[in-house]
Amino acid sequence: MPRRPSEIKSGTGKSRVRFIFEPDRTSPNGITYSWLIHDTYNGKEKAATATRAFWLPFAYRHSGEYSEAELRDLAQQSIWQMEAQIQHLREEFDLGLARPNTPELVGTPDAENLQAEAGTALVQPMSVAAPAADLMDEFTDAL
Repeated sequence: MPRRPSEIKSGTGKSRVRFIFEPDRTSPNGITYSWLIHDTYNGKEKAATATRAFWLPFAYRHSGEYSEAELRDLAQQSIWQMEAQIQHLREEFDLGLARPNTPELVGTPDAENLQAEAGTALVQPMSVAAPAADLMDEFTDAL
């Protein structure tokens, strides 16, 4: 059976997705990805983390292989990840916006400092069912 052009086989025999994105360097996408890839630590993973936070629950739902409970847990994890990034923006750009009361967030040394570097750690709820934890392992795996 022929493979789609975006799928390749790795040396381990696993099916891989090839993603090529070549925006103009002066466009908003070009400026963003150039900065991520060339001027930050682990920029490719930061870009992948952001994409997963936005879209992974939808992709997993589309696959039809996960229960509603697993999908809800995964969606909640995505929300917490995005909220952590929002807090990072508030602090980094001194926006003076109050952080919402989120006592259920754990996994950080200080409730007022969600992440030293947004996008590198996942904010975990106090209780996650085992299937959702397995999904989150996949969620945080590096490219």
